Amino acid sequence: MSGIKVCLDGRILPLVRARVPVFDRGLLFGDGIYETLRSYGGRRFREADHFHRLAASARRLGFRLPVSAAMLAREVTRTLAANRLRDARIRIVVTRGVGRPDLSAVTATRPTRLVYALPYAPPSAVTYRDGVRAIISTVVRNDRRSVDPAIKTTSLLNSLFAARGAARAGAREAIMLNPQGFVTEAASANVFWVKDGVLCTPSLDCGILEGVTRGVVLGLARRLGIPVRESRFRPAALERADEAFVTASTIEILPLASLGHRRYPAARPVTATLALAYRALVGA
Repeated sequence: MSGIKVCLDGRILPLVRARVPVFDRGLLFGDGIYETLRSYGGRRFREADHFHRLAASARRLGFRLPVSAAMLAREVTRTLAANRLRDARIRIVVTRGVGRPDLSAVTATRPTRLVYALPYAPPSAVTYRDGVRAIISTVVRNDRRSVDPAIKTTSLLNSLFAARGAARAGAREAIMLNPQGFVTEAASANVFWVKDGVLCTPSLDCGILEGVTRGVVLGLARRLGIPVRESRFRPAALERADEAFVTASTIEILPLASLGHRRYPAARPVTATLALAYRALVGA
């Protein structure tokens, strides 16, 4: 990784020279936000949507982004060029910045921003064909009254613990419930399923991240005439599904082969239709 270059506070630097101050609140308290997006052939998919959500996350944490969306886009362009990347996974991280090493957030007045890009390695064609295993996680999603999951924060221990539990169970995805026992999302993806031709997904009031890919999939479904239901669901609804999949910018639409001991049918007509429509949208 020594050849990687990043953009730190507007400066393109080799990874080995990029330094964040010890008293940066992102380091000390996880007091920061981030976005992950994809570049296809040098073009970023739904970049404006990601920037809009980044700004919304900053507002919810009580600070403003240090640069405009246009400037941020230029920094992403420079980062891709510096690494000679066209197909890439891009991450933008913004912390509240340097302040006193205590809980007084007002001492930090200048946010730190970091942009980096890595070559994109998608899941294999076999993975998309066969799907992946999932479990219902024993780790409960953050309550909206504490750290609202709608904020894409760098404080990811909750998701990390869920993902670790999935890996120990031999699964890739961990489906998390909220404190009331309703399905929310996977550790780093939104979840959908199909029952009797209806596309179902947890509503935002369950305490989930309003995923950019989630919004694209909902829009495609409505355009294709696929009935959509956003609501509060118990795990049994997901377990009884005819098809299920997870979505995120880095994986697009990834089918689930099983949930715990429940194996889903190999035929996934709605998932396949949406995946083709998504790829066509990306290609356009």
